[in-house]
Amino acid sequence: MNKHTAELLEKHFDTAFASPDGIKKLRELILTLAMQGRLVPQDSKEQPASELLQEIEAEKQRLVKEGKIKKPKPLPSVTEEEKPYALPQGWVWVRLGNIGLINPRNNADDDMPAGFVPMPFIQEGYSEFHSFEERPWNEIKKGYTHFADGDVGMAKITPCFENAKSCVFSNLPSGIGAGTTELHIFRNAFRAVDPRYLLFFLKNPKFISETAEKMTGSAGQKRVPTPLFAELKLPLPPISEQHRIVAKIDELMARCDELEKLRTAQQGARLTVHAAAIKQLLNIAKPDQHQRAQAFLAEHFSELYTVKENVAELRKAILQLAVMGKLVPQNPDEQPASELLKEIEAEKQRLVKEGKIKKPKPLPPVTEEEKPYSLPQGWEWVRFGNIAAIERGGSPRPIKAFLTNDPDGLNWIKIGDTEQGGKYIVSTHEKIRREGLSKTRMVYPGDFLLTNSMSFGRPYITKIEGCIHDGWLRISPSDALEKDYLYQLLSSSFVKKAFEASAAGAVVLNLNSEKVRELAIPLPSSEEQLRIVAKIDELMILCNSLDQQIDVAISKQAALLNALMLAKSKDDTTKETQQTSPSKARVIDLATYRTSIGCYAINKLATAQYFGRTAAAKVMYLAQAHIGLDLDLKPEREAAGPLDTWIYDFERQGQDKRWFEVNEKTLANGRKKTEYRCLPALSEPAAKAEAQMTPGQKTEFDRLIYTLADKKTEEVEIIATLFAVWNDFLIDGVQPTDEQIISDVRENWHERKARFTPAELGRWLDWLRRENMIPQGLPPRTVQQSRLNLDG
Repeated sequence: MNKHTAELLEKHFDTAFASPDGIKKLRELILTLAMQGRLVPQDSKEQPASELLQEIEAEKQRLVKEGKIKKPKPLPSVTEEEKPYALPQGWVWVRLGNIGLINPRNNADDDMPAGFVPMPFIQEGYSEFHSFEERPWNEIKKGYTHFADGDVGMAKITPCFENAKSCVFSNLPSGIGAGTTELHIFRNAFRAVDPRYLLFFLKNPKFISETAEKMTGSAGQKRVPTPLFAELKLPLPPISEQHRIVAKIDELMARCDELEKLRTAQQGARLTVHAAAIKQLLNIAKPDQHQRAQAFLAEHFSELYTVKENVAELRKAILQLAVMGKLVPQNPDEQPASELLKEIEAEKQRLVKEGKIKKPKPLPPVTEEEKPYSLPQGWEWVRFGNIAAIERGGSPRPIKAFLTNDPDGLNWIKIGDTEQGGKYIVSTHEKIRREGLSKTRMVYPGDFLLTNSMSFGRPYITKIEGCIHDGWLRISPSDALEKDYLYQLLSSSFVKKAFEASAAGAVVLNLNSEKVRELAIPLPSSEEQLRIVAKIDELMILCNSLDQQIDVAISKQAALLNALMLAKSKDDTTKETQQTSPSKARVIDLATYRTSIGCYAINKLATAQYFGRTAAAKVMYLAQAHIGLDLDLKPEREAAGPLDTWIYDFERQGQDKRWFEVNEKTLANGRKKTEYRCLPALSEPAAKAEAQMTPGQKTEFDRLIYTLADKKTEEVEIIATLFAVWNDFLIDGVQPTDEQIISDVRENWHERKARFTPAELGRWLDWLRRENMIPQGLPPRTVQQSRLNLDG
């Protein structure tokens, strides 16, 4: 391994640890470098692989002549066009079937003990382990794949192949075995390859992804055909170098294992600290100490919540605080919940008297022993059945006789009609006849439905009239209750645990409607219910923001790591070229280069929520002024600038070439937005841009793209404008203060820039520094938009 490769691996160990998928990518890089001959140094004194191939050929001819093997079917040589990269001196490209036996058979006595290996006994991923059952050879010699100690086995069927189920068989009884027919076997009959070197080749995700595209068969049953396995192209080093490569891979994979253990320990510690903090938060003794809870949330929101597991726990804690009366302050002047209960009782008596509901079965009061915690003043513990009617659904029999295609039929509400990740039921897939529905339960807009089995107890609010089967419980709450509060209450871990405790069933747990009626729930005043819902909504928006920030951070880390590894896994022969910007001579046509860079940006960003023409123009400006790409842009200080009118020519060209579609839509505020929809042909110019950028430029450009991907159009405008003004000052030889930059944006650009307040611009200047998007005075300098002279 040369010094350059050693340094890049050391660098990537740190990078990989920071990225969620980094260690997996690092393992792939290690195997890629190994197969390129860049993991260990070559020794010119060692026998080259070409001489080893000559010895193998002579050995084959001898065995054929002695009748020990059949004359092998000749395989085509590896052509120059097939070679994906140049190999070091002493290495050769070979077909796998030319250096060993493919899918051989064993000859052994029937009573000889052997190892039986079904597919589940072979581990996936980078594990090399396999187990076996000892059986007599005569039980397994027919109908199974044969193998022996030292053979390399590779799963040939999806998804086992994609999951890297492969191994070197070892320690088999009598040295032989048989097993799943979904294996390809390579027998190292001529000792041409270290079996573990071949195994690492087969486990490389790059090899797996490339080969998966060539699998044959129907979906779910695709296989690597035998000819494809036999004709696999293997980069073959001298045998001594193979041993050194395997030893180095073992060393580096062991470091990856240690990194994974350390990351697991760190994540466990983070989760433990968070759990302790949440527990302390929920154990605040006095209800009037809600201020401590709010202070905790405000202080630790961005500090603790850098992983989604913690954000999920925070959501649960917010709901738990809400139902404990610790999320918002109480107001002693408000009507207490006891008065609300009187209103609900009066409403029930009126409905009974009018014959609209049956007289409900009385429920006992909540005892002190049943109360899990103390409530704030003004709250009450109440039986669920005292504030809502609760009934189980029912299905007519046979159900198929009641289904109808009549659009005026009644909605037939099933679990599959629930909104994914939402709380409302707004439509159904099927309708049912209204006649003969005596065994069903009708539901109306505003009713609640609880799933009755499997993921039981999940609440939904219906916005439609319909009927339900016995997989649902219907909750018809009093009109005096705030529906959104009840929804949050039913979503809380407190109620979910109560449901779990009361569910019963021999095979599948089900909710018991009587147990649900008897559930003791905390009830605040009507006014406090509204305040609780408002505070939950506010905090859940922050939780959503945290989730989005984590997603963006993960995307950035993954993109940076991918870019680094792609660059470093390429041949060192391009090193000199990579250190310089693409000159006009190299790019040949600057206009084509600029267009391909634009296609690359659109290909990356077109699906981003806020991306459109305005953001595209800013990204192109920053690609030149910040990243240093030679785009020869002349950005003007327009209202939404910096903007080079080249963008309009680019859009026309993109539509003519069928790279993308340009669509204009009207926003809610009346303004128009131009968006792009990528077409298949866009991949070609985007790939060209990737080839024309240096790895360093691509890495920084990707970082810029992912940094801006989640920003709103106006935010991208602020970022680019601040950068441009700051950069213009530097080009003019001035080191500006923040006040000078902000003043120039608001006063010397365009009158529409004055809508941004100094405080807002100051916050985004701080953001530029945090993201290390600091101008260096690179061209282009923005120019003032030309205006008509109306003074004569």
